[in-house]
Amino acid sequence: MFTKSRFLKKTAVFLTTSIVAASVSAKDYMVEVLVFENINGATATESHSYEAPRKMKAGSKAWFRAPTMLLSEAQSIESSPDYQLAHHYSWGIESLSYEDSANYTIFEAESQGYIKVYAEQLLFTNIDIDYKGFRMKEKRRLKLNEKHFFDHPKFGLLMQVSRLVKEEPTEDDIEIAPEVTP
Repeated sequence: MFTKSRFLKKTAVFLTTSIVAASVSAKDYMVEVLVFENINGATATESHSYEAPRKMKAGSKAWFRAPTMLLSEAQSIESSPDYQLAHHYSWGIESLSYEDSANYTIFEAESQGYIKVYAEQLLFTNIDIDYKGFRMKEKRRLKLNEKHFFDHPKFGLLMQVSRLVKEEPTEDDIEIAPEVTP
């Protein structure tokens, strides 16, 4: 049965999907990150003088994406007696150099910091996160579609980066208004 509100809702979903899909270039990336606490890491200590995370330079913006790549890993962490999933983030970014690439800012009650994924000739990430007073500061080369683990005695971070594919609207996103007969 056709209703005006259902038609408007489907049209809005279609237009939103079309706008996002049209703005995605072939070189954009999807980044997904799990931050989890090592429950047995209660005795972890920092052996250096502490500095708060510093904001990285950014010339573009990141945009929210629904998580899709690390769902089974998130479920495994949730069901583990040794770890507790703290955060599951997913975002899209343009494929840009360090100076121009977007930062993903984490600002939660127990964790603050920045994650930057950027492409020079190769793909890299810079991570600077404080989790419950413990700091992780890393720079690493990444490979597309591989899972990358960043370790700290108190917490860990799992990251995967893939190409962001242009999404085509499905028939569920499109609803044609019935023809009006005079």
